[in-house]
Amino acid sequence: MIVQELAHPSLLINHEIFDIRRIKEGDHIYAWRTRSELYSHHGIYTATDRVVHFIGPKAKGPLKACRKCGYKRKMHGGVVETCLDCFLSGSDVVYVYRYGMSMRDLQLSSHVLCQTCTIKKSKPASEVVETAKEKLEVGFGEYNLVSNNCEDFATFCKTGTSFCQQAYRR
Repeated sequence: MIVQELAHPSLLINHEIFDIRRIKEGDHIYAWRTRSELYSHHGIYTATDRVVHFIGPKAKGPLKACRKCGYKRKMHGGVVETCLDCFLSGSDVVYVYRYGMSMRDLQLSSHVLCQTCTIKKSKPASEVVETAKEKLEVGFGEYNLVSNNCEDFATFCKTGTSFCQQAYRR
C-alpha cells in the first residue's frame, strides 16, 4: 500500500510517497475510488489500521464480514468504522488532506486547483478522533452526494465546519 502526501504547497501536483506508518491518528485521509479518478472517498484515521468514514446507501464493500475488522456492507449507509483495507475498497494509494495552508502558499500554487488542501485550521488530533467516534453513535444525517457526503464528514471532524471541495468539480 502506498501513502501519498503533498510534498510542498507550491508543488501541489507532485506527491511524496512515504511509509504507511506515517499516517497519524486524526489525519483526514482519502483514496480515489475509480481508475478514472472521478471522485475520492474520505475518512478519519482513528487508530492503527482503523478509519471512521461516512458511506452512502449504495456503498461498495464486502457482502460477508471482513476477516480483519468485521465490517459488512450496510444497505442503508451511515458512519462506519473499518480497517484501512475496507476503507480503500480496492485502491492501493492513500492520500493525506492538508489543513492550515497559508494564503501565500495557496496563491503561489494558484496555477493548480487544490482540491485536497485548505487554509482552515484543524482541531487537535484527539478532538478530531473524538468527533468521528461520536458520529459513529449519533450519525451524520442523511447521506447526499452533493451536500452531505464523506468529505463533508471528514472536514467537519477536522474543523467543526463541513465542506466539500470535490463537489465544486461536479
